[in-house]
Amino acid sequence: MSRVLIGRLGKPHALAGGLKFRSEAPESLLGQERVYVEGLGWRALERVEDISGDLVVFFAGVCDREGALSLSGRDVYVEEDSLPEPAGGWYYFQLVGRPVYLDDEPVGEVVDVFDAGAQDVLVIGSSARRYMVPLQAPYVELTGGAVHISNPPEGLLE
Repeated sequence: MSRVLIGRLGKPHALAGGLKFRSEAPESLLGQERVYVEGLGWRALERVEDISGDLVVFFAGVCDREGALSLSGRDVYVEEDSLPEPAGGWYYFQLVGRPVYLDDEPVGEVVDVFDAGAQDVLVIGSSARRYMVPLQAPYVELTGGAVHISNPPEGLLE
């Protein structure tokens, strides 16, 4: 089985041991009974709550702010096969490593993906450069295990 990074524990929330959870796909945490916490191993989840638009995680055995503070800033992983279907059709980690083509010519591969607020951005690496391309752009398609860019705006890949 393969562990995948799904997010990071943020600051403690209130006094009962909860921690804010930061993730590009918060739904990846829902339905999980346990998660792997960086440097600490597998930890059982007591509950996950949506509090004022923030996902707040409560771990079994962590019942105060001090305990939560000791977990803050750590990466959170799950087994890949335990993930629910992603809301956007894919998880970021599934895009990394895919080849990228510009009008059927290879230009590199996806080396990273990040949420830029309004949309997801692909970081495309080649032997010479890195490019940032908005994933939701009408000229970007994910087909056949690759990213295809057709007729991009002038200067995008220069």
